[in-house]
Amino acid sequence: MAEERTPVPALSAAPRGTYLRNCWYVAAWADALADEPLQRTFLEEPVALFRDGDGVAHAVEGRCPHRFAPLGHGCVSDGALQCPYHGLRFDGTGACVHNPHPGGHLPDARLKVYPLVERHALLWIWMGDPAKADAALIPDFGWLADPKWEAVKGATRAEGHYELYSDNILDLSHANFVHPALVAGAFTEGERRFWQDGDRVHSEYVHLEDYLSEGISAIVGKEGVKQDFYGQVDWHAPAVLYFDFRTGDPGTPREECLLLPSLHAFTPETPDTTHYVWATARDFALGNEEFAAVMRGALEYAFEYEDMPIIRDSHRLMRGGDFWALKPLILGGDGGGVRARRMLQRLIERERQEQAAA
Repeated sequence: MAEERTPVPALSAAPRGTYLRNCWYVAAWADALADEPLQRTFLEEPVALFRDGDGVAHAVEGRCPHRFAPLGHGCVSDGALQCPYHGLRFDGTGACVHNPHPGGHLPDARLKVYPLVERHALLWIWMGDPAKADAALIPDFGWLADPKWEAVKGATRAEGHYELYSDNILDLSHANFVHPALVAGAFTEGERRFWQDGDRVHSEYVHLEDYLSEGISAIVGKEGVKQDFYGQVDWHAPAVLYFDFRTGDPGTPREECLLLPSLHAFTPETPDTTHYVWATARDFALGNEEFAAVMRGALEYAFEYEDMPIIRDSHRLMRGGDFWALKPLILGGDGGGVRARRMLQRLIERERQEQAAA
């Protein structure tokens, strides 16, 4: 079944936002790209994703050079991406390989090509200098493709700047107020720690011997039983986050606690919109479709119907203002988000300096 197509966002002649480009962003779930291509906008650039005749995924400029139609709204024919407007076809190198019009002359036009890697059940795209695209820099989310784990997952387009979404995961103290059915008091009452490791930022929450929330206790089968709780968020620039959620009977060594690993990946579409890809996995109740549906419903509700609306409204109230220029109050739970924002600023500035020196 073909994906329901959303309108291509209106884009200005020059990018409005500032982005880190020499890095890996999550483009989509790998299984979301099948026979039909996908049209996306990343960092204010139109991109078309498609699979060739061998099933290899490609990412090319999403605007046809003829009359500027969205190539991702076309189809794949003979392994090439066919424009939905006049039928020109382009291969994975960006070359025009078919002209259906009289004479069949192949235009001397080549689409921009973006490095694209299929790994960990995800498609990772590099929006910067292709010569610097090193697949070894892709964060390790191997559990997403490990049969030991079964993940519930989602992908959506969210309103709001992507850094606001990173803030939201790094500062889990919001969860007590936004997600009361999932979190209980762990994120405001427990111990917190924030630190940096190279270009990575980490947030840690520990709360021992207390009751889990109604929702989580039901998922892990610990209703009415006190548990130790450990949560650690690892931020990979510019906006891919891993959440290590563990719980166990009081006194259980942390590494032996039950683990629910999560992915939260935020890829900017525009300064006002973000592609949000998420997943949470378990290594129990495997193959239980009813259990998976309940778990997915609870998490989808939390992410898409609790987080997203409040971040959307916050973004609107900022009215396009710079985060720091608005002089935000800094609370005890902001250690991770503040570190990530400052780290990202440094990485972007370093990239600018390297480009200026080249």
